[in-house]
Amino acid sequence: MVKTLRRKLILIITVSVTAVFLLILSVINIINYQNVLRNANEKLDILVENGGTFPEQINDNPFAKPENNQDNVNPFAKPENNQDNVNPPAKPEGNQGKGDPASKIDNNTSASQSNEDLASYKNKRKNDNTVTNDFMFNKSSVNAETPFETRYFTVTLSASGNFIESNVNNIAAIKEDGAKEIAEELFSSNKSSGKYEDYMYKRADSNGNYMYIFIDCKRDFSSFYDFLMSSIIVAVIGIALVLLVAFILSKIALKPVIDSIAKQKRFITDASHELKTPVAIINADIEIVEMENGESEWTKSITKQTNRLTNLTEQMVFLSRMDEGAGNSEFTDVNASELFREVSESFEPIAIKQNKTLNIYIDAGIHIKGDEKNLGQMLSLLMDNAFKYSNDEGNVDVTFHKNSGGKVLRVANSVEEIEPGNHDELFGRFYRRDKSRNSKTGGFGIGLSVVAAIADSHKAKISANSVDGKSIEFKVVF
Repeated sequence: MVKTLRRKLILIITVSVTAVFLLILSVINIINYQNVLRNANEKLDILVENGGTFPEQINDNPFAKPENNQDNVNPFAKPENNQDNVNPPAKPEGNQGKGDPASKIDNNTSASQSNEDLASYKNKRKNDNTVTNDFMFNKSSVNAETPFETRYFTVTLSASGNFIESNVNNIAAIKEDGAKEIAEELFSSNKSSGKYEDYMYKRADSNGNYMYIFIDCKRDFSSFYDFLMSSIIVAVIGIALVLLVAFILSKIALKPVIDSIAKQKRFITDASHELKTPVAIINADIEIVEMENGESEWTKSITKQTNRLTNLTEQMVFLSRMDEGAGNSEFTDVNASELFREVSESFEPIAIKQNKTLNIYIDAGIHIKGDEKNLGQMLSLLMDNAFKYSNDEGNVDVTFHKNSGGKVLRVANSVEEIEPGNHDELFGRFYRRDKSRNSKTGGFGIGLSVVAAIADSHKAKISANSVDGKSIEFKVVF
């Protein structure tokens, strides 16, 4: 039980961490991939807007040496004879204008006009430097170096798909024939944008013709795939480390539970052994009473109850031993067909006595590696349960055969009424469908727990299921 609990804890931790890793890495890589596509589409938009070329750049570096151009004016240079140079008003000399309101107005007007001229000059310089770049530099991934970093080519086709011209001057990886072939292929498939191998492309209308513009994104996609592989490797290493840490710390985390279960097992074992002595004494006393006074209704009842108590004690000790892992120490090759047939046939007198029908369908020659005594006890408990809880004049069927899923043992019995579906809750310890826990059937609700423990010790899967609500089948798959 402790080992199973520890395995489940490690599995839950590993699955949870793996799910978180996958979610985080998926989001990061999806965003990364979307950024690659967005950057490419921004460049394609610029090329589409400018007829397949990047717009000419005007140097926006204020420290660069200006060329011989009237528009390139250095506001910090000494003014020369240039009409575009704005001269600030001359400083008034002497006392001219002092105390004269009219002169103050003139001076203020001149200063205001000078400020307006300077502002006009600055706006003119700003507009001159950005007029051809407004569209280009409002893109987050585009800057002044973009035209020199981007490898691209264009192909122009007529409306009917005939080749007109191409421009492969800005790329070395592809020639005109290759560019023409790619464009014609995309034209035939009627695709206007998307991804073609390592290229992102868009189709633009150009004077009634089609211009296909391609950008080489090999470096961007390569970076994306490198990051993807790196993140996967990191995730695998991280999950492995989490698994290792969970394996080490799970024992520490479960120590209180392990101690509690160990104390519980010890209590059950000790209590069971302690019960044997008084039960044995009671049986001995009853035998003496019957020898002196003869058998009576009361002595029979006492003997029956002491036998039930002895049986319960033995089953509790057995379960405790199975929990401690002592149930698979004597595994041998067992002829399960002969063993199960022998156990099944031993219930024929009970079937006759209870007026019930027992059907046995067991294939010969099927062997199982396990504990013969425990396997026999498992089938005996299943059949005992079937006869106890089957309806009057009902049926009990025992089937054992081999198929592609394994070696399958089935014990089915008819019932008065049961909910269709799975009923694995019946394997719980001291579970009884009768909530009043009426013991007229002679059971304690522990027999099927023993069956489940034996199946688990043999690495078998056990289940209980009702298909029609009128019968229930217990299946063990080895």
